[in-house]
Amino acid sequence: MQRALTVVALLLITTKLDAQGPAPSPLIPRPPSAPGVTSATAAPQFSPAPELTKADVEAFLDALIPSQLQNRNMAGAAVSVVKDGQLLLAKGYGYADFAGKKPVIADQTLFRPGSISKLFTAIAVMQLVEKGQLDLDKDINEYLDFQIPKTYAEPVTLRRLLTHTAGFEEVLKNLFVPDATKIKSLHDYLVSAMPARIFPPGKIPAYSNYGLCLAGYIVERVSGEKFDAYIDNHVLKPLKMQNSTFAQPLPETLTPHMSNGYRIATKPAKSFEFVQAAPAGSLSTTATDMSRFMLAVLQNGTLEDGTILKPETIREMESRQFELHPELNGLGLVFFDYSTNGQRIVGHGGDTLWFHSDMYLLLDAHVGLFISYNSAGLPRPTSASTEVERAFLDRYFPDTRPSAKDVDLAVAQKDARAVSGVYQTTRRGETTLLKITTLFGQTAVKSDRNGVLTIEDFKNLRGELKKWRAVGALFYDEVDGPGLIALRRDASGKVNELLPQLPVFEFQRVPWHESKNLIYPILGVALGLPILTVLCWPVALLVRKRYHRPLFTAARDRVIYFLSRVVCFLELGYVVILGVLLSRAPENVSLLGDGLDPWLKLLHILGWSIAAAIIVLIISAARFWKTRGLGWWPRTHATLLALSGVAFILIAWHWHLLDASTKF
Repeated sequence: MQRALTVVALLLITTKLDAQGPAPSPLIPRPPSAPGVTSATAAPQFSPAPELTKADVEAFLDALIPSQLQNRNMAGAAVSVVKDGQLLLAKGYGYADFAGKKPVIADQTLFRPGSISKLFTAIAVMQLVEKGQLDLDKDINEYLDFQIPKTYAEPVTLRRLLTHTAGFEEVLKNLFVPDATKIKSLHDYLVSAMPARIFPPGKIPAYSNYGLCLAGYIVERVSGEKFDAYIDNHVLKPLKMQNSTFAQPLPETLTPHMSNGYRIATKPAKSFEFVQAAPAGSLSTTATDMSRFMLAVLQNGTLEDGTILKPETIREMESRQFELHPELNGLGLVFFDYSTNGQRIVGHGGDTLWFHSDMYLLLDAHVGLFISYNSAGLPRPTSASTEVERAFLDRYFPDTRPSAKDVDLAVAQKDARAVSGVYQTTRRGETTLLKITTLFGQTAVKSDRNGVLTIEDFKNLRGELKKWRAVGALFYDEVDGPGLIALRRDASGKVNELLPQLPVFEFQRVPWHESKNLIYPILGVALGLPILTVLCWPVALLVRKRYHRPLFTAARDRVIYFLSRVVCFLELGYVVILGVLLSRAPENVSLLGDGLDPWLKLLHILGWSIAAAIIVLIISAARFWKTRGLGWWPRTHATLLALSGVAFILIAWHWHLLDASTKF
């Protein structure tokens, strides 16, 4: 799970912020902020790296993490480091209960590592593959008791689910629920939340919690065990992860050890987060237990006397199963390829609303790092875990390769002109009201006269926009950073795809009629005119009263006049209600689920009432032009109000804000 915000922000971060790693949102991976492929511009290191020892890494983390907690207003953190088959360090920092000053204890305090849970789900799938009970390349409809629509000729397979290439649109509703009584069975959740298939399988990446939940349900169906029981019996117990569970609510023996979650440490603690899509993110665990998991993976599936997978199966999971570009990182089976600094690295990140975690496995160095925070913290350009990861790698595994050479300036300038434009993420809603988040999440790519690119909201550790220089044809290296991106042309030769370091999604050029460069000005006028009308209305009333100027002589014209003002109030009321709901969603989990339904229905009624009234206004505006004695301003104003109303409704309709459905 990754970065906690409004319904809009949850998906914005899925797009722009997810690509750089600044802030948390639920069940969303944190790709390019986590390590990417090895940078071509890494500066050579002239002094040897210190040896990774318990004493050195503890001193290093003691200097870094407490300052993070203080500067970001976070309550606590837990970290574990493994090396060469041994636990090097497991340590807690800060508090599990900030008000009660209850410390974080590495082998006792439970954290929620979010989407790191997906690795356990993938291991469960691969166990059944080893037994011959599942086939990664079969149509998953053969394993389900309901059907995934056959939107495309190619079927959805387990391999596509585990590489986030099934082609599902984003689904957010009921990802979290307020309490345990609201948790549905996996079957009922998957049927009710089924998203549309918007991309052909195996072609376009679109990170999907729903897809991993499907994989978990298939494990449940084929094994005959409830999902959380299966994980407990076949993964956690063999690895002796005694303080870990997927169960919700927690078992009584673990409940006293659960850390509180916080937005910021100095605000009240949050309630336990119930994750409906359990296979995608319901794990509760300790830093010490996660060290055992890391050791098992680094040792090809075996830890002490427990084995969870064969060595060849682990290697298959870690190997590149999907890529967007051969020079960029790829995806394994749920494992992210985080390779950087000359190291082959796999892992996963994850966040709930309040907990934020990352896990990195340096395969050749036999080193693992797990870190988790129990607070969202104050906004910063990059996540706390990314700071730790970058500092850890640069200290113990620095990149010593020389910088790559720039391409010819003329080539860079030509490519930059072709690249510039507005892009949107493939992890998006297309058929539900989540589509509106793609409008607010669009990313502008710009270039300077030297062909250097900047990408809106892609920021470095200092909070500055990252700069990207061409080092190959449509291939760019981050200036003074580890990042790489690529762009791709479509069949017509137009650059239409921006490829991030980690292919859990990509960016596609936005069609002109959906571009924020067009929609924002139209929306500004559509809302600006009603605002001015409402503000000026009382002034106009006072002026008419002062100078005894009647409004209209005809009663029908007066009715139309007042109707136009009512429409303005309704439009602004619609926007205010929507804004309040979005702003309160992070603090009220019910608004991320069924609790939002009555408000959505109210907005639907309000929206269609506005639409009906605008039809009357259009007719009335036409009549005003035929009415004698009216000046140019009443006629012009009525026409502009009608047109702005039409624009308002068309935008609301196109972005699914008027849909009768309450899915999102």
